Amino acid sequence: MDYRLFTLSDGRDLEYATNGVAPGAALVLHQGTLADLSVWGSWLEEFARRGIPAVAFNRSGYGRSSPRDGRVTVDVGHDVSELADHLGLRAFVSMGWSGGGSHALATSIDPRCVGVVTLAGIAPFAQDDLDFFAGLKPDDVAEYRAAQGDVDELLAMMRDPTHGNEWCEPDRRAMATPAMQELNAAVARTTSFGLRCLVDDYSSYLSPWGFDVDEVTVPVVIFQGDLDENVPLGHARWLARHLRNSRLLVYPG
Repeated sequence: MDYRLFTLSDGRDLEYATNGVAPGAALVLHQGTLADLSVWGSWLEEFARRGIPAVAFNRSGYGRSSPRDGRVTVDVGHDVSELADHLGLRAFVSMGWSGGGSHALATSIDPRCVGVVTLAGIAPFAQDDLDFFAGLKPDDVAEYRAAQGDVDELLAMMRDPTHGNEWCEPDRRAMATPAMQELNAAVARTTSFGLRCLVDDYSSYLSPWGFDVDEVTVPVVIFQGDLDENVPLGHARWLARHLRNSRLLVYPG
């Protein structure tokens, strides 16, 4: 993968990669927590085979992208706008997986964004009509609780090799697939740079997003598995209720 660096207007670096298809309009890909942009490697290749321009990038703190203290979700939307300027994009669709789903929605602030896809994307924290932790596996609840208190506790937890090994049966089947090998390689690249990415990500997950979900007007497609314990189905249902131009597709089992 051809990793590139772009310097943002505030002096931070943003790491990105494209699939080599000449852009005008493109897909912008947002990875999930702890996976760097290389998790989209096979997706970039598949889109290239179909002649579809696509770009993946690392949020602040991931890979060679500079950290950003106190990052909130909408900050990533602004970074993507600058990247779109740099690449000369006239239009784009954002696709975000897990913790990247909220950041994909944040790009709707840019008038060039014509749609968003979320793949098990998270909902905002501390909403009156959402039990954020309902259906979430205990290890993930522990991560959020640690991040709420002392981020150093979160980092220590994530360095523990026994942490995060709770899997449901569909997870165990998925772990035997090439997709999981790609995910493991992406996480390994992330952790080779340290865990600063978690500081930035959990800052955004636990803070107000900086934009009103109810005001997102572009079409949004929400994909969700009904057994997901990392991002439970309740998150997808909350998003579907509050995104006025959305469609929820739930995959049983």
